[in-house]
Amino acid sequence: MSPPELPLSIRSETGRLAACITVAPGNEFEHLLPRHLESALRGPDGVLTANPDYLLFDDLVQLRQLQGEHRTLVDVLTAVTGPRRQYDLRSMLRAVLADDGARAEILAEVLAEETALFGAAITPSVSARLYELLPDQLTEALIAGADPESGDTLLRWPMPNWLFARDCFAVVGDAIVLSRPRHRARRRDGLLARAICRHHPRLREMDRIDIAEGGEGEKRYLEGGDVLVVDGRLALIGVGIRTTEAAARALAAALRGRGVERVLGIFLPRRRAAMHLDTLFTLIDDGTCLWYQGAFADAGSGDQVEVVDLLDRRRRWGADLLGALADHGHRLQPIACGDGDPRAAEREQWTDGANAFALGPGRILLYGRNERTLQALNRAGFEVLTPAELIRNATLLMTGARRFVVALTGSELSRGRGGPRCLTLPLARG
Repeated sequence: MSPPELPLSIRSETGRLAACITVAPGNEFEHLLPRHLESALRGPDGVLTANPDYLLFDDLVQLRQLQGEHRTLVDVLTAVTGPRRQYDLRSMLRAVLADDGARAEILAEVLAEETALFGAAITPSVSARLYELLPDQLTEALIAGADPESGDTLLRWPMPNWLFARDCFAVVGDAIVLSRPRHRARRRDGLLARAICRHHPRLREMDRIDIAEGGEGEKRYLEGGDVLVVDGRLALIGVGIRTTEAAARALAAALRGRGVERVLGIFLPRRRAAMHLDTLFTLIDDGTCLWYQGAFADAGSGDQVEVVDLLDRRRRWGADLLGALADHGHRLQPIACGDGDPRAAEREQWTDGANAFALGPGRILLYGRNERTLQALNRAGFEVLTPAELIRNATLLMTGARRFVVALTGSELSRGRGGPRCLTLPLARG
């Protein structure tokens, strides 16, 4: 007999991981093309215009290497949670599509979204083909945008960004916060994630927060990488190029009704390297954080954050996030991405050197390519382990007192601009 499912419960960023979602990469990456990589195109008149087919990835990937790196990540997570509490969003979508009612609803939404985005109705032959596919096939078609048998294009784009499970939704306390992606390339990501939350037996009975409901819905966009849970009474929300202020304030109000007393808004620099709050700042132990120090200086080039209380407009801290957290009872020791060297920090923040994921207090995952950041962590008392060392000794390491960082290979995973926290979506922590 299977053990009962754990309830959703996220009341910190660093509690011991109990259940988690990832997304295994698949053939969608074979449909990622060079024309999807450029954010802007130069027209015949020499003027740069936005590329309508830009999919937010920086480079093409080697799929087998990507899959191998991702399997290692999942193996590490499974060593901590056990296999029954490690979920794959792709498999969850497949299970949902096996229900005829859910399948019809999801297909209608996908086709309507495709028509709204591109201004042309789906052809009857494409629509018919999607409706005749079996759940396994339809899952792959919706993610890759192509017929799994012929390879023919069915939808305009593949969904490479679904790899970053963190942004599909978030769990705060006992509630699911539904994401609403701002960029067109991620609209189907959000649509399918919302459908899974409505229909999958693991999630459908859970309390949900939908920031798109109510007024200003057209201005409310949110992704999970901008939501951090400090404790059961304090949360952080990044506001920047992915999450809007209207969404952040709507979420703050919804969380206040669920016992969260303070919500700090972190207004981010408007640049790609700072796409989410967790690209600049992550919590790694009860009293320790990892951060890109340059974004939290008091003054400078305009690349600094601004910290405000989203529930009290009068309270502001400038760029002093550590001061704001101290005022709320959390005095943190910061460890600098790049080990304090400005050039190394800028390079390693670009490859997610500040984007750590906690398996438990003081037990984190980070890309091994960020060598200067690993040096800083090591000097602060974090032992650097390989994935194999963690997997072989998970029971001992997760119950002992040692602090450690597991250095993951991320040469292909990092090409999409996402680190270990971006790749993981915790459902429960102890």
